[in-house]
Amino acid sequence: MKRILSNTRILAATTGLLASAAIMPAQASVVYQSTAYSGMDTGDYILSSNNFMGAAFQLTTATKITGIGAQFGANNGGAIFGTIVPLASLTAFPAGSSADLSSISLASTVFSVPSGTTALDFVTPLSVTLNAGSYGVIFGAGQFGSTASGFAGLGGYNTPTGTSPELFRSFFSTDWTRFDDNIRIVVEGNSISTVPLPAGLPLMAAGLGVLGLLGARHYRRGDATIG
Repeated sequence: MKRILSNTRILAATTGLLASAAIMPAQASVVYQSTAYSGMDTGDYILSSNNFMGAAFQLTTATKITGIGAQFGANNGGAIFGTIVPLASLTAFPAGSSADLSSISLASTVFSVPSGTTALDFVTPLSVTLNAGSYGVIFGAGQFGSTASGFAGLGGYNTPTGTSPELFRSFFSTDWTRFDDNIRIVVEGNSISTVPLPAGLPLMAAGLGVLGLLGARHYRRGDATIG
């Protein structure tokens, strides 16, 4: 009986480890990037309360977004915002006026980019679950609690990844226009349907099965003795 109880305790402990391993968060991967990281500062587009810049991206499955970012230059100061908005298609502009992004925002964050660093690939946390569809990620200042005096530089003239990215901006206006100077914008996250399991999970499952068989064997022996 003691050996059966011992195996039962081990079985319960292993089950707990298995459960905790199964819920370990997967490491975030790049969901979208408008260009490859160049590592060079090729000049800055200054994000401000008068210059919002963004990129359109598409998801083919439900995705847990964990962060958004860009390749920033050394010209940064104060707090800026980042937000994700829905788009009617990959080539569509955000709906409505750029003066009121909160009315269409799905998630937003306010952050400051470290200054004095050239060609900084910087991602700030942002948590939202999105279904398959088209979306835009936008950076600027003066909304979502960021200061109107906040600014940050985005380096241009990088090498696009895949097809030419759908980039857009609102420059001293409430409307949106297209531009093609290849700033780097990044979205990170994980597809909900393909979250990877920890590498040791199959081995733990095999050990759990062996312990179960041992417990069943000892239990059968106990029944034979009593009878």
